[in-house]
Amino acid sequence: MQSDFWECSWQNEDRESLFQYLAGYRGLVLPEFELFRQQGVKTVCDAACGFGAYTLALLSNGFEVRGFDISETALEIAAEGLRRFGFAPELKRASLLDTSYPDESFDGVLALSVLDHMRASDAEQAVEGLFRITRSGGLVMLSFDTPEAEDYAAPHEVLPDGSMLYIGGSDRAGMIFRPCDGAAIQALTEGREVLSRRTNRKGNRIVVLKKP
Repeated sequence: MQSDFWECSWQNEDRESLFQYLAGYRGLVLPEFELFRQQGVKTVCDAACGFGAYTLALLSNGFEVRGFDISETALEIAAEGLRRFGFAPELKRASLLDTSYPDESFDGVLALSVLDHMRASDAEQAVEGLFRITRSGGLVMLSFDTPEAEDYAAPHEVLPDGSMLYIGGSDRAGMIFRPCDGAAIQALTEGREVLSRRTNRKGNRIVVLKKP
């Protein structure tokens, strides 16, 4: 199960190293944050927030933030790290497939480098769920990692939808990665209003969508 993989992964992380890395996100400025402000976004959900990097970035830019993750350990790390910077947002354990938030709970939602770790049908369901919890006129920001040579080199099986399921004894065993090129992202966001799209310095694709 994917939840088991991510829980195990976070349990194996060195917390102090993560807290040092987290510091780099305080005050982080992204073009998308300015777009959020222009569109009146104040309340934001950090979906699959991990150890809270973008939660901190948003909070330190003045947004009101709540977040969730499938891993209890990730949430514990996030809460501790954010406290070190004077923040204590509401964080809860939930899945992208069942966030349990009421409809239209947020002005904006972020789901960064997470949909490409889901099978295609689950990613489609997740996008629907993200739009459900976003208010009318609100924004949904998505990002997708660009695959590297090592992503293809690690032992894996290719599933019918093109997702790679990592196997063997490596630390990736059990993880899903579905490389998303422009066509795949286009298919996943079909019928949505796109406000912006860009590729960052790491080569990751970022798209901001607006809910009607």
